Amino acid sequence: MASVFKVFGLEGDAKEWFAKQYPGEVNWEYDETLSCYRTGNIYLTTKAGSASFDDLDETVFFDCGTDFWIKLAGDKELIYGYFSEDTGSAEFIHIKDGACIREYMECDFGEVITDEGEDPVFGSWVDVATYVDSKLF
Repeated sequence: MASVFKVFGLEGDAKEWFAKQYPGEVNWEYDETLSCYRTGNIYLTTKAGSASFDDLDETVFFDCGTDFWIKLAGDKELIYGYFSEDTGSAEFIHIKDGACIREYMECDFGEVITDEGEDPVFGSWVDVATYVDSKLF
């Protein structure tokens, strides 16, 4: 299972960007065990102009809705992905230039709720899981 989003085009401190954009309370602390910053169950890793925010609880970002992601992204590109092998569920949202360009949601091993946009192509929750594992971590 995974629940993560990645933001591209960040300049400056990713912690500050998140604290400014996120509607909830944000108190960053350094996690010695995982060697990264976290706020609650959201863990941050950064790489050259991008940052990944991993929801280890897998409930913070689930089913937030497109408007939430558009607001959170602001003027940045953002890709969110969630999947659960146990339930055969997945969510994928890609925000670019203030608009959602790809949205996919599947529940219960095959019930596709939303499939809008074209790229990437998803045939099932497994495709979302593969994308998340290879591109967002």
